[in-house]
Amino acid sequence: MSEHTPSQAEGERDDETAPGYDPPWTTPSQAEGERDDETDEERPLAGAEKADRPETPGPVTRDHVRALLAEREEPATLVLVEGRAEVVTVEERPSDRYAGAMDVISGEDLARRAGTRAPAEQDLEALVGMVNTLVGKLGA
Repeated sequence: MSEHTPSQAEGERDDETAPGYDPPWTTPSQAEGERDDETDEERPLAGAEKADRPETPGPVTRDHVRALLAEREEPATLVLVEGRAEVVTVEERPSDRYAGAMDVISGEDLARRAGTRAPAEQDLEALVGMVNTLVGKLGA
């Protein structure tokens, strides 16, 4: 019968304390399920259930772009009012409601840049990103 120290009885081994022994390290993120050998593409994204409909950060949405590109009798423009994006007609623009609003892009300019008034769904997100970039360049 061999004698064990209390720490050995609890599961420690002599070779774990031997010189040159390098125990494995686990970071807090690894303990939560991430691994060093995973790439960003392999890791599930937070809110992955929305992956089929990516969202572009910024005040402009797909609905704004669709409204700007819609065929209408009176031209429309996208404005920023207190940080909110709104599509307004040229007739509405001079009203007191939009006093101080910042013009971003007209429907005509957006259609010219897009090359169409009816972009495919995958192109719509790129247009949203482009308009949000314009907003960022305006400092809004």
